[in-house]
Amino acid sequence: MTGYRPVAVFDRARGVLIDGDGKVLAPLSQVQLARRMQLGSSSPKLVAVTPSGDRILKRGNPFNGGIGNLDEVLTAAVYGR
Repeated sequence: MTGYRPVAVFDRARGVLIDGDGKVLAPLSQVQLARRMQLGSSSPKLVAVTPSGDRILKRGNPFNGGIGNLDEVLTAAVYGR
């Protein structure tokens, strides 16, 4: 995984969402995970919805299984629900 740059980090200790450069995007209390449709694809993408806009976390691809239940897994891991 060291060869991959993070798109976002859910810093539960500090309670914030951080971008790949380390900039705080929003408090976790103001972040929601959601599925959004992609233009030209039958698979949804996974986004972090913040007060300053949506941040794409993963683009779904119908040929490799899409995003599956990643939204549910991340919600449980980050928010414990």
